[in-house]
Amino acid sequence: MRKSRWLLGVASLSACASALFVGACATNDDRVDSPPSPDAAPIEAADGGADVDAAPCVDCEYFPETCSAEVLCPNGPFDGNAKLDRRTQVNVIRGTSATDIWVAGALGALAHYDGTSWTVSAADTQETMSALWLRDSSQVSLSRFDKVYTRGLDFSATDAGGGGPVSPGGWSTHPIVGGDGAQLRSGWSVPGAKWFWCTSLSGVRRMSLSPSISFEGAGFGGGQLESIHGIDANSLWAVGSHGSAIHVTGADGDNPVTEAFNTQTWQSLRGVWVAAESDVWAVGAAGTMRRYRGQGMVWDAFDEVPTTEDLNAVWGTSPSDVWAVGDAGVVLHYDGNRWSRVSIAGLGARRPKLTTVWTSSAGHVWVGGQGVVLSLGGKP
Repeated sequence: MRKSRWLLGVASLSACASALFVGACATNDDRVDSPPSPDAAPIEAADGGADVDAAPCVDCEYFPETCSAEVLCPNGPFDGNAKLDRRTQVNVIRGTSATDIWVAGALGALAHYDGTSWTVSAADTQETMSALWLRDSSQVSLSRFDKVYTRGLDFSATDAGGGGPVSPGGWSTHPIVGGDGAQLRSGWSVPGAKWFWCTSLSGVRRMSLSPSISFEGAGFGGGQLESIHGIDANSLWAVGSHGSAIHVTGADGDNPVTEAFNTQTWQSLRGVWVAAESDVWAVGAAGTMRRYRGQGMVWDAFDEVPTTEDLNAVWGTSPSDVWAVGDAGVVLHYDGNRWSRVSIAGLGARRPKLTTVWTSSAGHVWVGGQGVVLSLGGKP
């Protein structure tokens, strides 16, 4: 049996390495440096029963009762026979195709969509899951930098360095030797890449699987970073608190190079998506949106945004098909010319915080958040 080892590689970047790293040394913005806990959210108000003197609904046009092809509708592990507790927050949705999609979230929540139905995949843990590494025929879910949860890898309960019993969902736990308990914020890798890149409140790290006995890990700096994405295995972007943004080149090699950029904002940036080498979107607090078009070291401000709610994630399929999601049930779509608000059906009085978005192809988008998974037209 082939035994394996996790290696968490490092490359340092000073939090104040460059004056172009906007806000990298700031310390007094409690709003962006203290994000809300991703653990279980309270059950929101039930539909109906509104007091006759209550304030009128000001956003009802974006929350119709009936599902249609043009709006997002519930379709996920909170509905039907595959049940997650509706108090659970989904932190990440990722897939390899329209028939292989995973969600992960608070209290060890993991579920899979096979193109027909959702199945809850129990990992026997209460830890908050914040990143998914979907490999060719296996899955890795991460919470902290001291261990990982794996499914479908060639491990046994007697492997040195960990293993443990296999959960009902097929997951086993493996320690990262030399790792720490820092909370992971997000992760990203292209299919077939050697490295899986992660962000945390102490910077970015990368992790690989190599033939050996156990998992190993180590950390490195780069500021408080929330989200990471790339155009290929060697070029990626990470964004975070106080408008920070770094570009990593040579990411799949032995000596990655990091460079800080100016995003012209002090607001926390919570999501990043790379459409092309010279076309990158970032979204964040108070409806903040930035776009990098390959011009020097400075990102462009994008002020024509139809919301002031916090935006938490962004993803797309092309420069003319980009999605952003945020608090209070806000979903935005960019068609190459402008951003517009997208409606959500079937939520009643609920206005959940939306935390993640992923698309398999144009017209096939998945959104997750507090007690909800949504798809366009309620279909995959």
